[in-house]
Amino acid sequence: MNKRISLFYSLAATVIIFGLAGCKRDLAFDSVAKGTSLPYVAESYTAESYVLGVGAGTVYTSIPDTIALLGDSVVGFEGGFGGVTGRDFIYLLKSDIKGWPDTVAAGGYSVSFEKFNTSNFKVVVSSNIVLAAPIAPPAMAGPTAIEGTYARTSNGFLIDIVKVFDGVYVIDNPGGAGVTPQPYLLYNYRDVNGADSLAFSCQANPCGGGTKLVSPTAPPGLSNAEYDASYPPSISSLSPLTLKWKIFEFGDTSPGTVHPGAALCQWGFTATRTFIKQ
Repeated sequence: MNKRISLFYSLAATVIIFGLAGCKRDLAFDSVAKGTSLPYVAESYTAESYVLGVGAGTVYTSIPDTIALLGDSVVGFEGGFGGVTGRDFIYLLKSDIKGWPDTVAAGGYSVSFEKFNTSNFKVVVSSNIVLAAPIAPPAMAGPTAIEGTYARTSNGFLIDIVKVFDGVYVIDNPGGAGVTPQPYLLYNYRDVNGADSLAFSCQANPCGGGTKLVSPTAPPGLSNAEYDASYPPSISSLSPLTLKWKIFEFGDTSPGTVHPGAALCQWGFTATRTFIKQ
């Protein structure tokens, strides 16, 4: 879904370059003003997040050929067009991107696109990429459809859980608080008794570490793998549908990484967060 982003800043600063004048005379300085500024996003044509099933498409084909219209009315861009300088604006194109993330495995990724103005200041446009896949056999999709809008009981904050395909969902605010949304994969599978169970692998967060949803009874200080085996997030009621978990953060997403007993990025780790489907 294309989203127009209004012009959010146009900031100009002046840099004074001093030249040394004179040879065998008294030293003197001449000043010449050279304008510089920070470029901005005039319009963005990409979505904030893209959710893809493994094998169902590629990041490259999902992103439009034109990513954004960039502006700078002070120094402009090489190859730009229009405006005061005659090169105030330029299109950021998908073909400008030299490398793409490895999306072989399921999980979250970030793709950033950047362009420099003639003063060598850059502007960046980013999108989140979520690559979804079923959890490993012998798991099957849980019997209950958990997609929908949920309210956190402590503050009434609304979050959305979106279905990708059977048993695989995306949740973008697992804490139910006012932070920048980040999409994560949440799984609902059928356990050995045929009942619903949740799973949430440690996934990359905006700070470069890992975020994980765990059971309300989970202690700090265990590894990612230990939480997967013994402390998954829970469905505490089916009527009304109620989900509960704590949010633990890690230095990275590897199975052996141990929870540090502290918050690292966005979330405190002691609170149990309860969400009721609306």
